[in-house]
Amino acid sequence: MRILHKDGFPKSELEKYIDILRDNCLSCVHKLLSTSQEWMEIPSNYKSLVALVLNATEITEAIAPAIQELWDCDFVQKVFERHNEIQLPGGSSGTEYYIKQVHRFARKDFLPTPEDLLRAKLRTSGIVEITFSVGHSDFILIDVGGQRSERRKWLNCFVDITAVLFIVALNEYDMVLEEDNKTNRIEESLKLFTKITAAQWFENTPFMLFMNKSDLFDEKIRKKPLSDFFEDYDSFVNDLPKENRDKFDDVEKGSAYLQSHFVEAFNGNRLYSFTTCVIDTENCNRVFVAVRETILDMMLGKDGF
Repeated sequence: MRILHKDGFPKSELEKYIDILRDNCLSCVHKLLSTSQEWMEIPSNYKSLVALVLNATEITEAIAPAIQELWDCDFVQKVFERHNEIQLPGGSSGTEYYIKQVHRFARKDFLPTPEDLLRAKLRTSGIVEITFSVGHSDFILIDVGGQRSERRKWLNCFVDITAVLFIVALNEYDMVLEEDNKTNRIEESLKLFTKITAAQWFENTPFMLFMNKSDLFDEKIRKKPLSDFFEDYDSFVNDLPKENRDKFDDVEKGSAYLQSHFVEAFNGNRLYSFTTCVIDTENCNRVFVAVRETILDMMLGKDGF
């Protein structure tokens, strides 16, 4: 996001995210508490506090202490440990971030920071067009919603595009879709990737595959091995060249495994893959520079394709 706003964020832009961040926080807390009620008996001494927060319609300085107190409770933490089974609006990392910032969010003079904006969860609905610059090159990015209900709107975006950016959340390998609460998110991404890359509109269009949220993938894979979710993972690792097997850690092996599935599913003729972390702005800068150079080389005919 800082790449798209290289000159900083005007106050008017920051103010647009005040209600979004407060709503993100409250939605996550409501989801944790309502799930707690479904999964267990709430301790009697916390029932009134749970009811107070569940009935809250906004984050205020009066409600923030109650949210913090409940977050620190064992029963909420036990539910949060199973976050992959819950459709939290900002995911596990977003939820943890929002709640840790709840007192700041609640202040009457709260003004979001650039870090807050990177963490804000705003579902893309319809089609959003963004113009930005990388180096001396100007780009127009057309952002489309990835949910199943949004895909019918994509046809309007398929004309005269230079490249397709397909983003995969690495850390979602143990999560299911919000739409049906049963389909694995990585498997859904693979099906969509297979279908899109075979579409007639993209016959000569390069694809940029972003394996995103590498930081969260790093945290999760140490606790939840990919072999618990993909039965062919161990055979993939065993088939790696010995030098890679010995050199790669679990994160690198896991990332290579997931990437290999997308490479195998690709039906186009030009695919470029990048591992990204949206909150690591230096990483994003390097990736966008690489994307710019790739696109420019391709347009100038230097790529050899």
